[in-house]
Amino acid sequence: MGLERIAALLQGSHDNYDTDLMRDLIEASAQATGVDPYGDQNLHHRVIADHLRSTSFLISDGILPSNEGRGYVLRRIMRRAMRHTHLLGATDPVIYKLVDYLCQQ
Repeated sequence: MGLERIAALLQGSHDNYDTDLMRDLIEASAQATGVDPYGDQNLHHRVIADHLRSTSFLISDGILPSNEGRGYVLRRIMRRAMRHTHLLGATDPVIYKLVDYLCQQ
């Protein structure tokens, strides 16, 4: 079932992104980019939050970006998150700033 779906079920939500696991990261993303997290661009914040978690967990498991295998998957996930920050109008790096919010959780 997965952690996100269990959390959504226990919190009475039908949306994995409307749980306390993701809501804080989405709001941190909105704060870092200056774009409303609940407006038309909420998809970008959701992708950033989800990919931030994936990236952080992969790196903590010892996987580093590379050109093959799991490292390539990590690299693609990182690039997609960075692309979505760019689509929100961020000109400076943002993802590394959000890691602190994830660690606080």
